[in-house]
Amino acid sequence: MLFSAFMAHALYDAREGYYASGRASVGTSGDFYTNVSVGAVYGELLADQFLEMRGVLGEDFVIVEQGANDGRLAGDVLEALERRGEGPIPYWIIEPFAPLRVRQEALLAGKNVRWFSSLHDLPAFEGVHFSNELFDALPVDLVRSRGGTWCELRVTVADGKFEWSEGDEFVGELPPRPAGYTTEIRTTHRPLLASLAAKLRRGFLLAVDYGWNREAFFAPHRSEGSLSCYSGHRRDSLPLEEPGTKDISAHVDFSQLAADAEADGWRLDGFTDQHHFLVGAAKRMLTEMDGAPPSPENAKKLRTLQTLIHPDSMGTQFHALLLSRGVAQPSRFSGFQFARPAAAQLY
Repeated sequence: MLFSAFMAHALYDAREGYYASGRASVGTSGDFYTNVSVGAVYGELLADQFLEMRGVLGEDFVIVEQGANDGRLAGDVLEALERRGEGPIPYWIIEPFAPLRVRQEALLAGKNVRWFSSLHDLPAFEGVHFSNELFDALPVDLVRSRGGTWCELRVTVADGKFEWSEGDEFVGELPPRPAGYTTEIRTTHRPLLASLAAKLRRGFLLAVDYGWNREAFFAPHRSEGSLSCYSGHRRDSLPLEEPGTKDISAHVDFSQLAADAEADGWRLDGFTDQHHFLVGAAKRMLTEMDGAPPSPENAKKLRTLQTLIHPDSMGTQFHALLLSRGVAQPSRFSGFQFARPAAAQLY
């Protein structure tokens, strides 16, 4: 089978999949860290971005999160909105997996949250579709260069074990690379973009994920691609071993994601690394701290922000992509105030 099918089973099979079974675990005692693991500041800064978006769209504004994991980020965002005293904003979570929904419902009990099993179940809405590390977990196919052409890598079984085998020639536009160069091709975001476009009357898509533009994605030194597995904070590149027990992900080709979105009627409004995104988004928080008496709470917030924006780790590994539909003019939200033109970075 194609690796995308194998990856889909390994992550999303209802009984054995890493995510669908509820086996996924994030944080110090889990398998990997995310922005949410560092602290509540990330959710607070996102809440500020959502309020800016509501200022553009009006009061009939909904936040839709997909890939909410255990619900901690939703809780951080909602608590930040409550502290701002802006009034209740509907928060919808798309969660197809029962074990994760149970965790979310327990954590978010009493909050203004609705759950849906899929994008197809959503009513038409105005607002923002937000995701944190969603697109990296969408299945990918693997291709390997033969020098002048590319071939698909498939998963087969021999002697009771999963093994790689070369499949058909890959037909598509890829840069020439030396024989043996291996990379990922992801097309599974296209149905998501199309389904969301059918539901979003007016608003935004904000995706934060790790990845690069196309030039960096196909850099000559990246000869083994970016496919990675995580378990107990240990990384390996062996997705065929013990599937269902560990996370499998691959970096996002943001250039391809943006190009496919624009082809489907979305407008590219912003792109920047997490360092610049969060420094810009923190404008209100930092202004409020300026001149305020020192406090343990503010010191903790600053330490958390420093971790999130550190250029040697999360600050440059993660990027934020902003798309819009039905919005008359591109909006310059604070998180993108230090960003270079998105098209110049991606194309």
